[in-house]
Amino acid sequence: MRYLLTQSLISSWQWAMDLGTDEKFDEFRTVLRREPVEQNEAMQKGIEFENNVYEACRGLVRDPHPEWENGIQKVAAIVKGSQFQVSGSVALGIGATDFLLYGIADAIRAGTIYDVKFSTKSFGSAELAGKYLESPQHPAYLQIWPEAQRFVYVVSDGEDVYTEEYTRRNTRRFWDVAREFWASIQALGLEDEYKKYWEAKEQ
Repeated sequence: MRYLLTQSLISSWQWAMDLGTDEKFDEFRTVLRREPVEQNEAMQKGIEFENNVYEACRGLVRDPHPEWENGIQKVAAIVKGSQFQVSGSVALGIGATDFLLYGIADAIRAGTIYDVKFSTKSFGSAELAGKYLESPQHPAYLQIWPEAQRFVYVVSDGEDVYTEEYTRRNTRRFWDVAREFWASIQALGLEDEYKKYWEAKEQ
C-alpha cells in the first residue's frame, strides 16, 4: 500500500507546526481529512491571474485585464514557451511505509520549473527576500522532476514581478522534509487518519 504526499499537505502541516495555534491545527486537520474548502478571495484572484497568464502565453484573444495587465504580461514573458500544468509523481519510502509524491507544475521549460503566484499585497508593503526559503514546494518538485536543475517562483502583485530561484545545490532534500512530516504525524497520533484519506490511487 502506498500513501499520497503533496506539497500542499506538507505546507499545511508546516503552518500548523510553526504557528502552533488551535486555528491552524484545525485547518491542517481539514486538509488531512481532505474536506472541501471554500475558495477565499485571495485564492480566486490567484486562479484568475494565472489563467490570464496562460491565455496571454498561448496568444488567445482576450481583453486586457483592468487591474493586472502589466503583471500578466511580465509573467507571461518569463514563462512563455513552457509546458503548462504538467503532472508528475515519484515513489519514495520512509521506513516500512511507501509513499507517492505527486504534484502539478505550473510551467516547465528547458530544465526549469516555474511556479506562478499572485500577491494580494503590493510589493511596496510585502517582505519578499527569502519568502519561499522554507517552502516544501521546490524540494518536492525537484524530487518529482529529476531532469530539472532549478525552480523559480514567479510572483506578481498585478504590476511588478518578483522572482526567487532555487537550484539543487541550495535546496533541502525532500526526503528530509518528508521524514520530518511522517515522524510528526506519528507523534501526533494521526497516522491512521492520514492513511484513511491519503491512500495513493493511480495518478
